[in-house]
Amino acid sequence: MVVYLLHFDSPYFHARHYLGWTSLPLETRLDHHRTGHGARLLQVITEAGINFTLARTWEEGDRALERRLKNWHKSRQLCPICQKGT
Repeated sequence: MVVYLLHFDSPYFHARHYLGWTSLPLETRLDHHRTGHGARLLQVITEAGINFTLARTWEEGDRALERRLKNWHKSRQLCPICQKGT
């Protein structure tokens, strides 16, 4: 199981990141996202032509960790891509 952070190439309104969790192999889950399946936000950004980059993973993550990170509302601080720009 892995928790992962996706960084959008350009913002979609207020959204710049997606934080998710999967029990599937990570590449399989990312392929689902690239084809617009799964999370609604990823479906919408795909339709809008916005690409994303895998920014970070937590290899031993689970749903509880995903929820804690999402509730923190600090995805930008967790993103190494955003941190390079500051």
